[in-house]
Amino acid sequence: MKSISKPAPVQFPVNDLIRNRWSPRAFSDEPVSDDKLQSLFEAARWAPSSFNEQPWRFILVRKESKETFEHLLNILTSNNRLFAQNAPVLLLAIAKINHAHGFNRHALHDLGL
Repeated sequence: MKSISKPAPVQFPVNDLIRNRWSPRAFSDEPVSDDKLQSLFEAARWAPSSFNEQPWRFILVRKESKETFEHLLNILTSNNRLFAQNAPVLLLAIAKINHAHGFNRHALHDLGL
């Protein structure tokens, strides 16, 4: 896998994880291993959430599942479809906005974590 580095031009010192964060608008079509995906979901499982409710759910579709992949791809805006169509997997993140204590106003924030 190609490694792309594009450090941010910061004015003050920040943690390297922040400085080196970069959101590309292109994806390799190289397959993503199950181990890497499992690590991703394990990190998500341990993210903090309001009332420890973990209001998130994920739908993952591999490009090999052509019909389902196309269906999920077509949910995206046309601009996002342009770069997402080449991704080997698509991941839909969903937040449950109600929990045991009523409306969860932190659900989207928690999902983002």
